[in-house]
Amino acid sequence: MSATDRSPGTATPAPAPGRRERRKRTTRQALEEAALVLFARDGFDATTVEAIAERAEVSPRTFFRYFAAKEEVLDMGWAERRERLARLVREAPADADDLTAAVHALEGIAVDFEAERHRVTLRAAAVATSSALRGRTTDTLTAWEAALARGLAARRGLAAPDEEAAVAAAVAVALWRWAIRQWAGTPGAGTPATGGPAPDAPGGVPLRELLQRAAARLRAD
Repeated sequence: MSATDRSPGTATPAPAPGRRERRKRTTRQALEEAALVLFARDGFDATTVEAIAERAEVSPRTFFRYFAAKEEVLDMGWAERRERLARLVREAPADADDLTAAVHALEGIAVDFEAERHRVTLRAAAVATSSALRGRTTDTLTAWEAALARGLAARRGLAAPDEEAAVAAAVAVALWRWAIRQWAGTPGAGTPATGGPAPDAPGGVPLRELLQRAAARLRAD
């Protein structure tokens, strides 16, 4: 079928990535995997770029073609997810209260995490080894909380978050903290920091369901 035979609404398929792009993607994934395994096993601070490169079977120079510093390996698109949270909370059902809308938005992020469970688990183990990384994670969640509060305010036509929006956002992020710890685990919670997949959450419960359970328990109390 020629291009002129396509109906106006038919999208042209995206071209498959070339060999060079596939090789670059494979190299980046190998570096990420090597770094996360070493961070979890040996600790973030003790892991060098040279060790990461050696495990990935590339040179340190190659590492720096993909990452400016080893901290960048741990970036899971936090800034993009923060903006997505603000959008998702505005798209929550119109009759949802603030907490329900905030949890709804976090469930959207949970879908992404469920697709990357191995990576999320290794990252959690790495963060547990470094006070600096724990601080960065706290800063990230604080930014998520602010994005949720702004989205909740916008849902009600407010220019800035009021107390109700701020409290709902803070509670939702606290529920996320609990759910992600249960789901991904940390070395202190019984998850081995060896580079293997984390064991399932109790009963194989998805992250989204853990969030929903936590919110339901809070309301019941």
